[in-house]
Amino acid sequence: MASAMEPIDLQRLEEAVVVFYRSNSQEQAITHEFLTEAEKSPLAWRWAWELMQLGKSQEVQFFGAITLHSKLMKHWHEVPAENREELKQKILETLVRFAGGPKIVLNRLCIALGAYIVHMLKDDWPNAIEEVIDTFQQHRIPNVSVDIQLWIMLEVLQAIPEEAQVIHTSVKRVTLRAELGNRMSVVLQTCEGYLNAQMGRQVEWKDDAESYNNMIRAAKCVGTWIKNVGFSIEGCVSITRVLLEVVNKCYWPCIRSGDGCMSSDENELAETCLKTLINIIIQPDCHNFPKTAFLLIKMFLDSLTEITKMEWKRDNNNEDIIVHIYMLFVSAVERHSTLLLSGVTASDPELSVLMNRMIQEILKCTDKPGIYPVEESCSTMALAFWYMLQDEVFAMPIEDQKLKCWEYIKPLYAHLTSILVRKSEQPDEKSLDKWSSDDLECFRCYRQDISDTFMYCYDVLHDYILEILAAMLDEAIAELQTNPTQWTKLEACIFSFQSVAEHFSGDESRQIPRLMRVLSEIPYEKLNVKLLGTALETVGSYCSWLMDNPAYIPSAINLLVRGLNSSMSAQATLGLKELCRDCQLQLKPYAEPLLNACHASLSTGRMKNSDSVRLMFSIGKLMSLLPAEDIPKYLDIIVSPCFEELQAICQAESKTPAARIRTIFRLNMISTLFSSLNTDVDDELKDVQKVQPVLLVMQKTMPIFRSIAEMWVEEIDVLEAACSAMKHAIMNLRSAFQPMLQDLCYFIVASFQTRCCAPTLEISKAAIVMFYKDEGCKQLMQQLLLEFILHSFKLFESTPEQNFSNISDTMETFFGCLSQIIKKIPQTLEDKTLAYDRLIYYAQRAMTLPESGAIRTSIQFITNFVMQSRNHSHITEVVLTSGEQILHTALLCVGYLTPRSQVDKFADIFLALNKKYPAEMAVWMKSLMSVANFPTQLISPAEKTRYVSLIVKEKVNKRLLQQHLNEMAIKARGLAEKLQ
Repeated sequence: MASAMEPIDLQRLEEAVVVFYRSNSQEQAITHEFLTEAEKSPLAWRWAWELMQLGKSQEVQFFGAITLHSKLMKHWHEVPAENREELKQKILETLVRFAGGPKIVLNRLCIALGAYIVHMLKDDWPNAIEEVIDTFQQHRIPNVSVDIQLWIMLEVLQAIPEEAQVIHTSVKRVTLRAELGNRMSVVLQTCEGYLNAQMGRQVEWKDDAESYNNMIRAAKCVGTWIKNVGFSIEGCVSITRVLLEVVNKCYWPCIRSGDGCMSSDENELAETCLKTLINIIIQPDCHNFPKTAFLLIKMFLDSLTEITKMEWKRDNNNEDIIVHIYMLFVSAVERHSTLLLSGVTASDPELSVLMNRMIQEILKCTDKPGIYPVEESCSTMALAFWYMLQDEVFAMPIEDQKLKCWEYIKPLYAHLTSILVRKSEQPDEKSLDKWSSDDLECFRCYRQDISDTFMYCYDVLHDYILEILAAMLDEAIAELQTNPTQWTKLEACIFSFQSVAEHFSGDESRQIPRLMRVLSEIPYEKLNVKLLGTALETVGSYCSWLMDNPAYIPSAINLLVRGLNSSMSAQATLGLKELCRDCQLQLKPYAEPLLNACHASLSTGRMKNSDSVRLMFSIGKLMSLLPAEDIPKYLDIIVSPCFEELQAICQAESKTPAARIRTIFRLNMISTLFSSLNTDVDDELKDVQKVQPVLLVMQKTMPIFRSIAEMWVEEIDVLEAACSAMKHAIMNLRSAFQPMLQDLCYFIVASFQTRCCAPTLEISKAAIVMFYKDEGCKQLMQQLLLEFILHSFKLFESTPEQNFSNISDTMETFFGCLSQIIKKIPQTLEDKTLAYDRLIYYAQRAMTLPESGAIRTSIQFITNFVMQSRNHSHITEVVLTSGEQILHTALLCVGYLTPRSQVDKFADIFLALNKKYPAEMAVWMKSLMSVANFPTQLISPAEKTRYVSLIVKEKVNKRLLQQHLNEMAIKARGLAEKLQ
């Protein structure tokens, strides 16, 4: 077959390879497709060798080796059985030819040999691994150095389990893994023997670069086999001892007689050994061997704790090795937590000692001196462990054991709390020069992790955590009085209080009042502004406590107002928002002066846009507390400038980027105000008839909204902001919005006539869901629903079907809104004038798009439609007419059209049809699946019959149906072999 094919132009191929490796990304993209297609050709088996001839450029030789590896990995079926021995000889000959380099080509040839061995291992070359080891370990290749032969052997051995995970083969993965498992001991013995031999050499192996590299490869080879194949930890004791010895040999000589800093080679070898030890101790079945696990963990501690002790200091020289040692400790204790906790509940003194030693090491890891991540990089690894430990304790099924372990961990978490306060300290002004923006972001995330860990400490300690934090707060205040520049400890204490705030209600009367007094007395103007920012966030966190302790509200207000006029205005507006939301009624005596303060801060123009928008929420809440006659004054001074600017932009018809930004900003301010301004806050006055201020504003400003919609019709974010304002008004006022409903409908229809887009659809849905059931509004809402559907149809009809992805966001919103409408207001389906058949048609089109949002909402719509259909005869008729086509589309999507990650979602359609139309669905399924090559030619008639039976049978269990659909998708797409 190969000889009959058109031969490839080898010179052109070589030129393309050079262009690919030596040119820019645009030229690479052009040549990549050509080279990829060339690799797929059966002729590649021949020209791959020609590219690896001596004298070719390194790039061309490398591409030849890559092509050979790719063919072995993906196209093994092209190799006739009678040619496989010849192929092996060619690989070995080429590998020896490149023993002198380039290493990049030699490495790829070793991987290719590994792939070949995986294919041949089961039947054709069962002794492959032993032969490779014998050939290269016994140095049977003439004119190749001993170190290079060992290098080749280790590269090939490491490649074998990795290739077994990815090659395309007819052998099941589980069978391959079993075959490799049978050779595991010989590989382990080989690597261990080599490492032992190196450790026993009289000549210092550190001075031999090749020996160093081969030791790294040997350690990595063990780790790769353990990770991908697995080996009982009972057989890993000896290699564990050797790996620990290597780590110590890398570390101690440079400490005792060198400069105290490990070289990069020493670091790499030690880290590789430690990573391999992690792979050993976390194997899936290792919990079945508790005695061996105990022995290995004890070996870790005995061998490595002297290193952690030596490096337990700020800015230590050998942070990399410490990171990996602690990673090993944390991995070991997380994997064997049940074993270690039995050291608390059982009467085994050795296990108890081991538990204590390991816990103390992880406490040391958490408490590593220095500030993360600039001065240390270990402590973050331990934080997940503290969650796991308390979670394991509280999940214990036996109450006595749980209580015993709980008592054991209480002092640990008390100590941990004080450690976390220290670790959350921010860098001071003097040290910030060493910090990059990435470092600061990393520290911010780290502080959030610490905040979460404080929550776990509360779960163990309950209210006692406040006593610990209060004592540390007193210490920080005392230190600040003697050293006024030491603000970081006080800030860390306040941050710690903030982290646990959600656990404490208004009845806590000892420590939180003390905290509130401290927050009000700190001389912020003399200290770093970050302290003020944390104090503001903390006040916001304790608003639910303030609601029950209103005596502390005035001091909280004073602090928040101070923050509004500082660089910490973001934190101040957040805190004020929390206060106004949680303590609105308690703020009534302070509403007017606080409003004046908010207005003053807005008027300065120094606030960021996002802070100004957020502040409008508080303004709305405060304005709601005023007497009705005072509200217009504040609307005039605070809200009128927003509409005046919007009107000026519309009149000037200025569509500049700056005008667009200002329009969105002002609309967002109005939207936020509309979400919070509601005068029905006092239960005693709810029955009093009064006009809502938002209605008054909307009646005056609706023309401006129309002008904005007309002017910015092409700017989706502007329309979104305008619709958001009206949607917030609807959701906030609910039935009180009714007087504006007619005007809102005019606005929506006018917008539809200009452009059908997601924001307008969303606001239509909000109005329909809110008012459709009201008899006085029903006719108007029916008309709005009709316009909603008709204008969407116009958009769909005017868009070529091949371009539906361009409007997938609108289709997603349309079917999402429609799905919610028929689910919440099923009465909408009583209207016989709606074009239900076209809705079903376009929902099926949306299902076939690649975009996940459109798939999800169209499935939701069809599912809800089917579930409601039996309640209405005309809807039943629609489903009976289109049901088979719905299933046809769904099966095509499952078969090949839809990304596999989305296949699960289609279960809802099958379940709905099977629940409401079981007899019809059985007929439809059999009819569809009897069609040849449907949904693809890769699924056999017998398999299709089986899936019909499974799908039709499943009427309730969604998870099981999803499993059947996923399995069918794998079969229909020809992925079954690849996923074995």
